[in-house]
Amino acid sequence: MKVFFWQKKSFFEMLQEKGQSLDKLREKGADFFERVIKSHEETCEARNKVRKILEKAKIEVVSPKVLRRIPDNCFDLVLVLGGDGTVLDVARRVGSTPVLAINSSPSTSVGHFCYTDAEGFEEALQRVLNEEPVELTRVRVVTESGPYPFPALNDCLFAHRLPAATSRYIIKVGQEEEDQKSSGVWVSTAAGATGAVMSAGGEMMSLDDKRLQFIVREPFLQATPNSKPYKLLRGFVGNDGIMFISRMMEGRIYLDGRRTAIPVRYGESFSLLPDAPPLRIYLKEKGRR
Repeated sequence: MKVFFWQKKSFFEMLQEKGQSLDKLREKGADFFERVIKSHEETCEARNKVRKILEKAKIEVVSPKVLRRIPDNCFDLVLVLGGDGTVLDVARRVGSTPVLAINSSPSTSVGHFCYTDAEGFEEALQRVLNEEPVELTRVRVVTESGPYPFPALNDCLFAHRLPAATSRYIIKVGQEEEDQKSSGVWVSTAAGATGAVMSAGGEMMSLDDKRLQFIVREPFLQATPNSKPYKLLRGFVGNDGIMFISRMMEGRIYLDGRRTAIPVRYGESFSLLPDAPPLRIYLKEKGRR
């Protein structure tokens, strides 16, 4: 068995890399500092446990320092040690190889996408060999330049580059279209429906739902006598997806939060479609994240 193993850096390690003074953290108070240290210690312990289990099982492990595209048919399994953010990083770069995620710090990480923690990893590794992974819908972005090479697993946000600026665009759903102003538009998969979309007032979705859900953030309240209320404020789209035409000089499509920002010029159109190859991942609860 050959596995690709990707592990997250702890927040403490990232602070050290940025040259952050640990003395300043301590000044914030014991609780603030101890949370960072506790997560770091849990992550280091989880790494050691997972490594020992892999060595004991005599599994061939490839663990690169830089995360790049993970080619199909090269590995039996992709192991991810971290939390949901680490899974999202890997989900952009993996094709059909199944993913097993291990929560590296259960005390500080929710780990919706995680099948187990380090304590249960050895048993989980044996169990998933007899299970079929869940297939999660991913979003394909198609711009005028062609398809973007990386899909989104959770959601896409179309908005202005500056968070405080008004987002201007034409939205097209099926045969309907509308010229809108707002703070942007969320477009989510079923897997991402419990995140930003739900916080914005959206609905939870079953994981086997292949549709995309969209919701307009803070739509402009038209106050002129002849203005009409927007109709395309929220809903679901199927295989045809959803289309936009930018009316912004500096529009952006943000994939899975901070991970990717695709520039969109004034007048440029693009589509978000639920037809990217699905992410094959082992989940404890297969009906809902």
